[in-house]
This record gives sequence, C-alpha cells and structure tokens, in this order.
Amino acid sequence: MKKIECILLVDDSPSTNFYHKKLIETTGEVDQIFDVENGLEALDYIYQKGKYDFQPPRPNIIFLDINMPKMDGFEFLERYSKIPKALRADVLVVFLTTSNWVKDKLKAIESNLVYDFLEKPLKMEELKKVSDHYRTILLDPA
Repeated sequence: MKKIECILLVDDSPSTNFYHKKLIETTGEVDQIFDVENGLEALDYIYQKGKYDFQPPRPNIIFLDINMPKMDGFEFLERYSKIPKALRADVLVVFLTTSNWVKDKLKAIESNLVYDFLEKPLKMEELKKVSDHYRTILLDPA
C-alpha cells in the first residue's frame, strides 16, 4: 500500500494538532504531517510563502477546522477555491471541527471542495476511511 506523502492540519489549538499528529503517526501510513494555526497560514503553506518558502511537500489531505482566528475554515475554503487548480489537484479537504451545526455541514458539503465533515477529535476509523478514499480515488484511480 502506497504511503500518503503529506497531511496538513489546520487548527488554532496546539493540543488538538498534537493529538491528531500522534494519531496519524501511529498508522505509519503518512510520510509527513504539518500543522498551521489558521487559514492564512494554510494558504501561505500551499503557496510556499513566508515561513513556508522552503518548499514543503504539497498536502494530499487537509484537515480543516472551522472556528479559527485571522481566517476561519470557510474563509480559507473561499480563497482556496480561487487558487490555480494545479495547486488543488489531488488534495482531499476534510472539515474536522467541534461544530455540529447542520448549517455548517450543509455549507461545507455544498462547496464541492470538501470530501467530509467530521467532529473532533479525529478517530482512527475516520482517519482510515479518509486515507483509504484518498488512495482509492486519487492515488490508484480505476
């Protein structure tokens, strides 16, 4: 089974990012995990600007929180939808949030950029589902 090269965690909580990093690391199926604290930093990461000008690997999966300072998940998604498709190709975006508002879930799913909407904390079975989907659809399309 081919490894996922990079997962990007976008969440303003260092403890949440730490927990999710450890969970992902236990699978042994991901080469690199990066975390940023808001949507602005995530865009810098994708564009390889600012402190990310060292050319970090493109994320294959982005786990995105909704409620963050500076730029929330929906604002990020709006800006993300306008970046060149080449930078978005083969990237799976998953909302990972404490929000259980139906309105948020519907808005996320309607965007056509979001694969899933999960409640924090990420669970192993959800991580496996997302990883398997990425591998099936984007790494080994039939």
